[in-house]
Amino acid sequence: MAKNPFIISVIPPEAPFCNRSRELRQLIAYGSAGTNVVVFSPRRFGKTSLVKRVQSNLLKKGMLVLYADFLGVTSIDDVAGRIAKCVYAFIRGNEPLMKKAIRLLTTFRPVLKPSEDGSFAVSVETTGQNIQGIELLDKTLDDLGQFMAQIGPEKIHIVFDEFQEITELKEKRIEGTLRSHIQFHRSSYFFVGSRRHILLNMFNEKSRPFYQSAQLYELKKLPYDDLVTYLIDQFKGGGKRCPEKNADKISLVSQQNPYYAQKLALNVYEVSGKVVHEKDIKEALELMIDNEIFFFQAILQALAPRQIALLRALAVEPSKTILSNRYISRNDLGSIGGVQAALKKLRQLDLVEKDADSRYRLVDPIFSLWLQKL
Repeated sequence: MAKNPFIISVIPPEAPFCNRSRELRQLIAYGSAGTNVVVFSPRRFGKTSLVKRVQSNLLKKGMLVLYADFLGVTSIDDVAGRIAKCVYAFIRGNEPLMKKAIRLLTTFRPVLKPSEDGSFAVSVETTGQNIQGIELLDKTLDDLGQFMAQIGPEKIHIVFDEFQEITELKEKRIEGTLRSHIQFHRSSYFFVGSRRHILLNMFNEKSRPFYQSAQLYELKKLPYDDLVTYLIDQFKGGGKRCPEKNADKISLVSQQNPYYAQKLALNVYEVSGKVVHEKDIKEALELMIDNEIFFFQAILQALAPRQIALLRALAVEPSKTILSNRYISRNDLGSIGGVQAALKKLRQLDLVEKDADSRYRLVDPIFSLWLQKL
């Protein structure tokens, strides 16, 4: 049997990609022009795959591209280290640039560690200057600016993925320190994130250092027709036929969420024969939900009982009127104040959003299905 054509990890730049041609064109133009951009969407919408594809194109144009992921960042020192690491990771095969970076990035030095596949992964360690916290971040950013100024005419593009995670560090000066340097860097920054409420507040609140400092760019669902065509073509490339009505079904169930569309199709490919049938989609959906259970349970374990109750209510009955006495009573949600507090928290976590009809609903369609089953 041919190799399963569907990918649920970050999609490599050379692999087939569902549409996003307009987004790619616009974001490449922003990066080429040196524009700072906030790229935002719900989780699992393919932001990382998209921005890495953008960087692959910018690299072909002669730009230097740096990528730092702030997911799970634990301290300001960790932020500084990840910024330094993204420089060393990109230039590790370029000896002249590596020598220049080691000379100019005075706070961290590169450390090469062997990987299981025989290659070497880049890590960093401090150079022993006995500085930490904001002072270390400030010095690292200053060194980065010096490096940018001396590498020649090449333009630089930098991605800070899950950028909103720096707010979890509870250090008020971190945003101001980053902004004070970034505004003078000869580069384009993409600030990428999935906790939209927190990320957008960083750039929309007048009191915040990053206020109106970047173009806002929302990554939306995959276009319905394009996703159907993509699914049919991918199944065909894998040696199977998926009738249009069943590609429609996969698109509908996944609600054009890129991750779930890929994962559901991946499971359908595994359970189906030469032709995809509707029963295969049903079986694949059950497999996918079972595979996500531990993730969904972890979400609930981090929430308070009233927050869970509101999630369950919205999974079954999305509504504009969740503060009405009838809705609260019907779903045993307690008081209006309790619902308001629960809603605020769930929106901050990007678990609940308003749809085009102003109804509150769950962001994650498969999480919603799982809660309905409960």
